[in-house]
Amino acid sequence: MKKPLFNLYFSTKMAIFTWIIQRSYTMKKVFLLYLVFTVTQLYPQHFYLGADFSYLNEMEDCGAVYYENQEAKDPYEIFAGHQAGIVRYRLWHNPGWTDYSTFNDVKKAIGRAKNAGFSVLLDFHYSDTWTDPTHQLIPAAWEDYTDLNILGDSLFQYTFNTLNHLQNEGLLPDMVQIGNEINGNILVKEGEPLYPNDWERNVFLLNHGIEAVDSINQIFGTAIKTVIHIAKPENAVSWFTSAAEHGFTGFDIIGLSYYPGWSVHDVRSAAATAGQLKTTFLKEVMIVETGYPWTLAWDDNANNMLGSTNFLKTFGNSTSADIQRDVLTELAWLMKENGGSGIIYWEPAWVSTNCSTQWGVGSHWENATFFDFDNHLHQGIEFLEYDYSVMPPNLNPVMVTFKVDMTGADTTNGVYVTGDFTGETWQFRQMQHIGKNVFIHKEKIPGRSVGAYIFYNKPDWNIQSREVVPPECALQWNTHREYVIRNIPEEFAFKWSSCETISGTGINDQTENRVQLFPNPATASVHVISDNPVNKIEILDLSGRSIKTYMLNNLPEADFNTTDFPAGVYYLKVFTTQEKPGIHKLFIQ
Repeated sequence: MKKPLFNLYFSTKMAIFTWIIQRSYTMKKVFLLYLVFTVTQLYPQHFYLGADFSYLNEMEDCGAVYYENQEAKDPYEIFAGHQAGIVRYRLWHNPGWTDYSTFNDVKKAIGRAKNAGFSVLLDFHYSDTWTDPTHQLIPAAWEDYTDLNILGDSLFQYTFNTLNHLQNEGLLPDMVQIGNEINGNILVKEGEPLYPNDWERNVFLLNHGIEAVDSINQIFGTAIKTVIHIAKPENAVSWFTSAAEHGFTGFDIIGLSYYPGWSVHDVRSAAATAGQLKTTFLKEVMIVETGYPWTLAWDDNANNMLGSTNFLKTFGNSTSADIQRDVLTELAWLMKENGGSGIIYWEPAWVSTNCSTQWGVGSHWENATFFDFDNHLHQGIEFLEYDYSVMPPNLNPVMVTFKVDMTGADTTNGVYVTGDFTGETWQFRQMQHIGKNVFIHKEKIPGRSVGAYIFYNKPDWNIQSREVVPPECALQWNTHREYVIRNIPEEFAFKWSSCETISGTGINDQTENRVQLFPNPATASVHVISDNPVNKIEILDLSGRSIKTYMLNNLPEADFNTTDFPAGVYYLKVFTTQEKPGIHKLFIQ
């Protein structure tokens, strides 16, 4: 019988591609990229949004009750109602110090998740306690093993038997994480080095975990995906490159931890790195841990893990429940736009109780949950239900103005600005003379962007044609200026080769709102009086970088302490009921 035209076409095409693969490794990679691209187009990738609930059983046993709209509810019901689709649980081997994150605890948790309709990611820590880039302690039961083959077999058997038991009870996870934040060596004994990576040993052990999952899939006809989890996007490209060079490629998903403040990346560059990982290694990429505080306050005496150092400059170095939601929404949209497979928020239900951790009584995360200090749901959870077919409006391009005062500098060959905003291959933008030796260039730049820029007086990339930016405002690479774009028009205006600003602070146009500061210079405190009610005051350094934010409640005046600031010149950005904030110079002695 004659083959159908499609089958004949497909068979011929596959035969040609098979020949190409045999002839050339390079063409094999091209073919695989083509195949992945084609399949992705035909079968859109699922995008997961969810939460790590590893602490939840313990919190409820400690008396935590969760509320939505003043009504006590099961947290699984709350999160399902806001369209969460996946939950994650950590599993410790045999923790003698806690009854939680054990096999029985995880089994109970997965049962609840399955009943509520969630997909499940099970995170094998392969330790009796926490593992991360600085801790990968071998389980006590395995610490006497010196034969790598025995250790590998133990890892295989433990992984296989755990999954087999879960299968017998109808509780198999959809994804399995082979280790947690395994940037360094895994299964190390006390005193053994975590770095440099012993790739031969690590690949041998990790492959035993993957083989255990593969065996379960083969026996039961399941399709559990394996996840390899690395902390910080900036570490991932080099880690997975080295892993591939050592033959470690048999997993399904690259998992990342991304916590602003613990990473060099803002939300845009973190998502872009995820896209780079996907196209380079042909793997799905998920952020399996992230977090952002909704407040700096606390509800107990246990030190919180996230503070002001975790704020993002592109969000004004401040926070609220709305800002937490926006950070997560914009990160998720950017992840999806870059081909990512999802985001899991770490421990959004780890509220404060009277129970203890290894470090204190209460929670170290109550300021980063999706619940206020009375355990009532707040806006942070709304990122789960956003319509990700629509770009969040704060990511839209905004008008940015670059100005430079060229007094005393040569302008014979024109004046130019260049930077990240011009594209991967930097381009010169010629600036227009507007009088009094001031040159200007305006351009729309995507909201929530951070990057480098610098002024030139000749478009030739010669270092002699480039301004010399003083160290105190050379915030990019110690040589270039930094722009930070939030979601409003911005202006960056400086004197050539100087940190001294022109036209206000070099951040935004000033407004006519009358604000009085006294005493000014200030020694211990400053009093602010405004014609219009003030809802926020932001303190900026001379480069226009936000260093402190005070949230007010539409007050006409306010006092704040200045003793925490080194002596110098600052700017106060005063947000009132007017459309634009006003900017005012403050001297601190």
